[in-house]
Amino acid sequence: MQKLPNKLNRRTNKDDKEGEGDGDTQPSEETTTDNGTSSGNAKSFRAPEPELVSEKTFTGTAPERLIFIGDIHGCAEEFGKLLETVNFKQGSDQVILVGDLVAKGPDSLGVVNKARSIKAWGVRGNHDDRVVRWGQFLQGPAKGMSESDLKALEDAGELPYSDFELSGGHYDIASTMPLCDFSYLAQFSALITLPDAYSEWVVAHGGMEPTKAIADQDPEVVMTVRNIGPDGPSSEKDAGDAWFEVWADAIGPLGNSGSSTISGKSSDTEKETAKETDPEEGEENEGEDTKEKRSNIKRQSSANSPSAPLTEIQFKKVIYGHDAGRALQIHDITKGLDS
Repeated sequence: MQKLPNKLNRRTNKDDKEGEGDGDTQPSEETTTDNGTSSGNAKSFRAPEPELVSEKTFTGTAPERLIFIGDIHGCAEEFGKLLETVNFKQGSDQVILVGDLVAKGPDSLGVVNKARSIKAWGVRGNHDDRVVRWGQFLQGPAKGMSESDLKALEDAGELPYSDFELSGGHYDIASTMPLCDFSYLAQFSALITLPDAYSEWVVAHGGMEPTKAIADQDPEVVMTVRNIGPDGPSSEKDAGDAWFEVWADAIGPLGNSGSSTISGKSSDTEKETAKETDPEEGEENEGEDTKEKRSNIKRQSSANSPSAPLTEIQFKKVIYGHDAGRALQIHDITKGLDS
């Protein structure tokens, strides 16, 4: 698996980030906090990876509606108003959240509590992930530490993750969230596959990598990707093309009838191929590179088999969030709900 840049890989600790590739890097001197925890124990902490895929099923009668909601970001009042606007009926409707319930807004705790109370399904967003990691750290090696202890670790560069900071809001959310709500948020997977008549859809927070089977997706990429660049997935929008454009170019020729599998290892798009092909002369005017790219994309249609194994490179329609800068993106194959 390709190693992602540290700006995307939020599960890298500070030593990994600052001393990567330096065999002479010396460990920093350990300190001991008031609760007896050494800074070495704190810094080496690693939270469990989120579950990659949750394959959802309906118990009993299928809901009348699936209601997908984009990044809420701590806006509990607006969340409640939205549910009223769509006339949400608990027991008849199923709400599905595309991640980032928390941070930025004024009432992250209220959002998570409301989501749990209506039994909403959800995927883990990058901000959710940071809160979950903070919470697991506070329940683990940092249990019993005072805020001054944590501040001492932060000042010494001894917190376990490069995106951990006491002033960022995520610590406050994690340290005050009731355990029942925290457990609910922590169980969100990176991806959701939907049951029955909706099985052609998959839900992610950031997006997906077109060259990987669903079962081989990297949770970090799923939570953070915005573009597919020359070096692979990136959270930056100035690297390559929007991931959903690459995804649509890969699945588009297969039609909109569900999931399909693809063999080969190319993420090159049909759009790139079209740029190098003379429409009057067909493929005869293609360069060798384009022909090779085209030959690498050998599709094996299984569009009428939405239950194809997740271990195959399986294309599905994707509902996602995470990309407010591009605003609402509603297309046939992908639907971006952050705005």
